[in-house]
Amino acid sequence: MLTLFICTSVLAETTVTIPRPYATYLVDGKSYKANDVDVKLSAGEHQLVICFEGNYSTHRSIELVSGEPLVINFKTDGQEHLTFDLPLLRDAPQARAFLKTQKLQLIDHNSKAVKTADIFELPKKEGLQIGRDYQEELLALGKAFQQPVINDDGSVSVNGKSGPVNLKDAVSGDKNLQSLEMLKYWYNRADPQARKAFQHWIITQQ
Repeated sequence: MLTLFICTSVLAETTVTIPRPYATYLVDGKSYKANDVDVKLSAGEHQLVICFEGNYSTHRSIELVSGEPLVINFKTDGQEHLTFDLPLLRDAPQARAFLKTQKLQLIDHNSKAVKTADIFELPKKEGLQIGRDYQEELLALGKAFQQPVINDDGSVSVNGKSGPVNLKDAVSGDKNLQSLEMLKYWYNRADPQARKAFQHWIITQQ
């Protein structure tokens, strides 16, 4: 019995059911290739990026409705079944009306209790949206999964916690973009003389 309990505990995982027509694009900073509605997660902190992609076409017309990506940050104990309180959207007008605010809550699938989560919409991008890199956008915003943030005092924090941070382990996503953000930070804090010297050095490296 003890062995069975230990095995069950090790295998315990949280299931997050993504309601259609939402599609999952990122899980913890990495592309999600599966087409399953259920995302399996271990205990701990997680970040999902999902996007509304509704098809309300009929034999008379083509009605494709899409929304801006939603980012969901939350923590789980690894033994939950979670989903979202998406209302029933029967047609394109209802879907467009919903997407004006796109208010979703993460809830317990069984009890319907609202779970604490930070949910926000990525800033809208104008023009034709093909091949958007959501992880790059999150990095640029400083809101990527477990992304180190440089504070005004020069310290580094992850998930709002300051202290010694192993940047190699903490960075998730494009490390080159992380380096760029750090260069920008120190450049903006430098005095005019230091900036001029740095600009000269950059030119000599071309």
